[in-house]
Amino acid sequence: MPRQSFAERMAQWGLLKQGLTANAADLAFLEAERTQCSALLANLGALDAQQEALKAQLQQTTQELGAKIGQMKALESRLRASLKGKYGAKSEKLEEFGIKPNRSRAVTKPAA
Repeated sequence: MPRQSFAERMAQWGLLKQGLTANAADLAFLEAERTQCSALLANLGALDAQQEALKAQLQQTTQELGAKIGQMKALESRLRASLKGKYGAKSEKLEEFGIKPNRSRAVTKPAA
């Protein structure tokens, strides 16, 4: 049996509810279940709508987060360049800002 989407299941359950409602006189012994079915379908519909709204909100938040990260990267680049200009690219003071200073490499003399 193939998997059904949520929309397909909701459609099937809606038909079940309609049938129960249309034949309520013949199915009086199922009144409690019919009431429960109606309540559950209403709740499922509300939860589905809430989930869709949250998905949209997640996408919007993700886009905003990406934009702010881009702004912060640009600001970081400018700040790093300004700090290196102020203190010098080799200054150990840069360590306080999380910037590695340019250090000269140790020169090794070739073996004779």
